[in-house]
Amino acid sequence: MKKPTIADVAEKAGVSKPTVSRYLKQENVKPQIAEKIQAAIDELGYVPKGASVKEETLFSVPEKKEPVKKEEVKKPKAKAKKSVEKKGYKLALLTKDLSDYRTRTMLKYLQQTLSAAGCMLQIVMTEGKEELEEQYLTTFIVQNVNGILIESCSSAEFIMKQLRTTAIPYVFLRSHMEGNDVAMDEVHAANLLAKYLLDKQHLIIRYLGSDEELTKDHLEGIRNAYHALKQPIDIIPVISDGTYDDLFEKIKDVFKEKIDLLILQSDEMAIPVNKYLKEYHISVPQNVSMVCFGGTSITNVMSPAITSLQYDYEAYTSYVCQCLFAMIEKKMLPEKKPFYRVEEKDSVR
Repeated sequence: MKKPTIADVAEKAGVSKPTVSRYLKQENVKPQIAEKIQAAIDELGYVPKGASVKEETLFSVPEKKEPVKKEEVKKPKAKAKKSVEKKGYKLALLTKDLSDYRTRTMLKYLQQTLSAAGCMLQIVMTEGKEELEEQYLTTFIVQNVNGILIESCSSAEFIMKQLRTTAIPYVFLRSHMEGNDVAMDEVHAANLLAKYLLDKQHLIIRYLGSDEELTKDHLEGIRNAYHALKQPIDIIPVISDGTYDDLFEKIKDVFKEKIDLLILQSDEMAIPVNKYLKEYHISVPQNVSMVCFGGTSITNVMSPAITSLQYDYEAYTSYVCQCLFAMIEKKMLPEKKPFYRVEEKDSVR
């Protein structure tokens, strides 16, 4: 009879071969996954290389270790205070690219917060390639990092499938990720901006974006605000590849018709848009109003200064770190609050 293989065990347990391999090495595997693997091993009679067949039990499900209570650790008060401030965790972050201002800003504040807490952050860029995401996630799991942050990825479903087999806490930083309670609530942020626009009675709106998922969140929030007041709205998204040249071309299509308002997904987009408006003698806000998401210094140096939905990325990344620390330490998550507000300038009539 053919001896069962690790692939047979994986198929029987309904998991991947790397997950079975991690279990055999007694590395990070969730208890419920470990039970399925052990049951498959027992049923198939699988014996790994180097193991003794005379043993009654080849493997056992790792016992869940209770966290050490603070009162059981006898340390001077001064040292105990220092251990709370300096977490010393090994963390990893996965992102598609670093070109987006939003991403760069969040990474800047994440580094500051984690450095102050004595944590190490490993950052990898995948260019949205699924094979690289799988490779890096496997590496993080083998390294037994304390926590994983997903800033952006090719598929949230694929990432979650990979991470469900581990006990490593993870956090998505994009609000459209399923079951994610930590991310910035982009739908609510757009809803807040839309309530401001309703007061200005803007009804014919065009939205210029580059991230399709973020576009969906923003449009949902805007439409919800208008529909709540039974106010009709004509809003159409225009998607660009994010480069200045393509944005310049896309804006030409936008202004082929008369509109009340142009919404920019990020304030960096205002640079090529402003160039187009000046070349074609379109005045803001006399001919068209303009708002953007972001609220960086770009909004202030434009003429006129642009009304924006401003994000407090420093406060938000601090909150993200607190949440990840709480997950690692099996504590209650801190209360979430809005990290954005409307900053009115001169670009809306």
